[in-house]
Amino acid sequence: MQLAQIEYFVAVAEALSFTRGAEAAGVVQSAVSAAIRQLEREMGAELFVRLGRSVRLSPAGEALLPRALDVLDAVQAARDAVDGVRGTARGTVALGVLAHSGNLDVPGVLRSVHRQYPEIVVKLRQTIQGTRTSLDDVRSGALDLAMVSVSEAAAPDIDLTPLHADGILFVCAPGHRLAGRRRITLADVAGEPFVDFPEGWGNRATVDAAFAAAGLGRAVRTEVVTFGMALELIRDGLGVGFVPESAFDGGALPLEKREAGELDGVWAVRTALIWKIQLARSARRRSTAAEEAVLQAFLAQGR
Repeated sequence: MQLAQIEYFVAVAEALSFTRGAEAAGVVQSAVSAAIRQLEREMGAELFVRLGRSVRLSPAGEALLPRALDVLDAVQAARDAVDGVRGTARGTVALGVLAHSGNLDVPGVLRSVHRQYPEIVVKLRQTIQGTRTSLDDVRSGALDLAMVSVSEAAAPDIDLTPLHADGILFVCAPGHRLAGRRRITLADVAGEPFVDFPEGWGNRATVDAAFAAAGLGRAVRTEVVTFGMALELIRDGLGVGFVPESAFDGGALPLEKREAGELDGVWAVRTALIWKIQLARSARRRSTAAEEAVLQAFLAQGR
């Protein structure tokens, strides 16, 4: 039994797909398929039930998976122990990032990691489908770490580390009926057409949860994938919306201590909603020294 066979088995088991498992392992699918077939011959049992293009673990595969994870954890611990003696960390970290990172300086994090640990390679992947997809990718192993917009303190099979918190402003066009108001309740705006992000994006989930908790519905008429586009459409009177403060020119706290005011061509009102960015990593496996180095570089920004 070879280590690569165990690595490929775990990758396919977590993705439940030979194609996605090969992508996560960084090798061609034919190599993964051949290695797993050889492993099955050595184990004397089929590890997967093949169902066309999809697969599921067989009873033998289910029995092997926790042991295989233990093997990989032990190998990584051995590598980290040697790296600790050498005073370094190495390896590749697949890092998912958001389209908008608040006031977090992602390039600064990468520069810090490269300066302290030149043998660490960080591969960035910017999400175009939102936090829900990024969390799934962390669970499957497609991503090692991911910046996610999650309000909760925990998520299934995920460890979350808070990185950034941003106030959320209600915004509308200057000529809107609510422009000039100093306070806004969710009931005040429930009947308005909204400009918002697609379902699965963290900031959308935060707002949806607030309306649901208040027993209110709302209609999202236009979906966008950048805060800049959202503000442009709201400015043109095509709807109202909720936007983090850091999305405005000037960075954090653009309204200073004011509760409301005109800002970048829209009327903005403070709300009690908070947009949070957290760093997600799998709770099912031990983090590598390289992943820990990236996490610490993010945390150092807030000190």
